[in-house]
Amino acid sequence: MRGFVVFLILGICALFGYAAEGNFPAIYETTSSLNVRIGDNTRAKKMGTLPANKRITVDYVTANNWGAVIYYNQRGYVSMQYLKYVGPVDSSTSSTTRNTSSKSKKSKSLWSWIITIGIWMIVIMLFRNLAIRILDWGSRFMYGAYWVVCIPFYCLNWLQRFLAKPWRIFYKGNSGRDFHNKELRERYQWAKIPLYILLTPLRFYNAVYYNMIIHCAFEMYNYVVEIFVPSNDDEGADDNTRLFLMIPWRFMKYVVWHGSLTFIESAIWTVVDTFVPALTLFHGTNEAASTTITHAGRNGYSCRLTGIWNVGSGNYAGNGIYFAPARSTALHYANGSLIVCRVSLGKVLDLGLAPAFIYRQCGFPNALGATKWGLQNGYVTGEWWRKDRGWWEYCMYDWKNRYNYSWRIRPLYVLNLYEKSLQRIPGGMCHWLFRKLVIEDILTYLDEKLE
Repeated sequence: MRGFVVFLILGICALFGYAAEGNFPAIYETTSSLNVRIGDNTRAKKMGTLPANKRITVDYVTANNWGAVIYYNQRGYVSMQYLKYVGPVDSSTSSTTRNTSSKSKKSKSLWSWIITIGIWMIVIMLFRNLAIRILDWGSRFMYGAYWVVCIPFYCLNWLQRFLAKPWRIFYKGNSGRDFHNKELRERYQWAKIPLYILLTPLRFYNAVYYNMIIHCAFEMYNYVVEIFVPSNDDEGADDNTRLFLMIPWRFMKYVVWHGSLTFIESAIWTVVDTFVPALTLFHGTNEAASTTITHAGRNGYSCRLTGIWNVGSGNYAGNGIYFAPARSTALHYANGSLIVCRVSLGKVLDLGLAPAFIYRQCGFPNALGATKWGLQNGYVTGEWWRKDRGWWEYCMYDWKNRYNYSWRIRPLYVLNLYEKSLQRIPGGMCHWLFRKLVIEDILTYLDEKLE
């Protein structure tokens, strides 16, 4: 009998809890980065993105289990499966709202103030909407124009990769003769020296184009967006008055300050890329991961995971972070986003010249033996011809689920494949050169080289 009573009490509590959660409007908290759309389905156009742990008010829930919210003074919808119930809307807040409304009605005699404020609000709202449309159009234009403008330098990047190791195409497979392959690895290591010297001008041209022109241009786009459509609540993301009044502050913060740091950083990386060979490579992923990897945390997001490249599934050529020299290869792995990076590959293991027992592990999931052997023999990256797909892949060996020398991977920009536009990074990308994580990794790398 006592057990039945306990069960009944728990059932009543659960029922009341469920009823409380079903009442709207109510306060919910996002469990991850969450897209806001104009309709209650994933095909509807995206209005923006809410950060994780953001509290919002849900007015009601549609039949598709999407919550109706107000986003920048417009009706939007978010998926309820990424929301955590917090509690009902505070009645005191509603009371305060009613009191404020009644006070505003009593002040109707101040017609001049009301008209002035109303005009300013209309101007600000029109300004915001116009800015959003212009920037959205500009993002799509840059996405399309870039693939035309970059063709010559895409070819130069390919030429640098080919001439640095022209014998690559002859070792797509592995002969299985370990002693012969060892001799070839040693000979080719010496052959790379004159090629390195001859390719110095080409590395410089590519470094200037991708670091100084492309990266700076796309980062400046992120900074200009922050001026007119801020992502930080403290800088006017949810307040039209603050949006307008803080334009000079946002201009100085993003365009002047962070723009200058981006230019200085890009100039330094240009010098580094000239002497430490780097290639422009592609990495396919999803929108949330690409934002987490690249953003700087200037808009309320946590930047604790910035620059952390977690090892994914598959790992057919070893445990590590995968990059592709061809955009089409990365698109195969992409789920909405494509990160374009400058990557310093370091000492590369040609798996076609690796020991036979290492090569035979490749082509199957979790080829951890390739990573272990490569790291033990001083290799940073493995290069593999995936014959079942007909493309080249690079695996930057990673044993700790975080790439050991993060300075080797530097994102240039991110493309949104679903919307065919440049993906906005809220607040702009992180300044990789000035991060503690990167500086520590560089010092560790130099210390190992000097030992």
